Amino acid sequence: MSIKTKKGSTMDDTKEQKKESKELFAASRRLEWSAPFRWLKMGWQDYREAQSLSMAYGLFFAVAGLLLSSIVMRYSSTIFLFSMGVFFILLGPLLAFGLYDIPRQIEHGEKPTLKHSLWQIRNSAPNQWIFAVVVFVIALIWMRAATIIHVFYPEGAEPSLEELLTFFAVGSSVGAAFLGLVFGISAFSLPMMVDRKVDAISASLSSLSAVMNNMGVCALWAFIIFALVAVGFATAFLGLIVVLPLIGYATWHGYEDVME
Repeated sequence: MSIKTKKGSTMDDTKEQKKESKELFAASRRLEWSAPFRWLKMGWQDYREAQSLSMAYGLFFAVAGLLLSSIVMRYSSTIFLFSMGVFFILLGPLLAFGLYDIPRQIEHGEKPTLKHSLWQIRNSAPNQWIFAVVVFVIALIWMRAATIIHVFYPEGAEPSLEELLTFFAVGSSVGAAFLGLVFGISAFSLPMMVDRKVDAISASLSSLSAVMNNMGVCALWAFIIFALVAVGFATAFLGLIVVLPLIGYATWHGYEDVME
């Protein structure tokens, strides 16, 4: 039975609107602590399945890392570092979409190809740029917050240990909050955009909801990512040939595992 309101709408319409609002982000499952290691195992299988294509992506990342490090060592100005940071914030999602398409092709029983991977990048371009802009805005706010906090650095030539600890505690807490936000919206949103063709905002909210629902496991996953990337850097970027595609494939399986 429908009940008319003063504006001529019905209770059924209201229920439908509530249902649509609830679907702004996808529901998520609870993860086991062993989940990230399972994702890595499946990601390694994908890497071996598409070894040539995976190494091509990884080699690109390694060369980009070497070029960036050499440029930074030569032109280490604040403006240049900021410009390079913006460049990689905008370029990162573009490259990630091609990586996520590889395990997707494998799951569909297809042989992964660079052509299809590049097509996926072009096909998802609008969402990529929206997501990149969101991350860029967060980065700007983060930088502004860091500047404000720096104003409160203890005065005097020799500040006390207590003053320094308080300052670093506040700065670290604010930085961790922004870092957690960026990880939350990006952990599973990009593969979701590839798979379900949803908009960047809905995918980001879905990812953030899934991370908050599995904070312990996702914190472990974030640590694993950090450790693997550190290994890649420690090997003069050569380790990135394996590490970054592996992380991309594992993230795809993480998305499939956590999203209903």
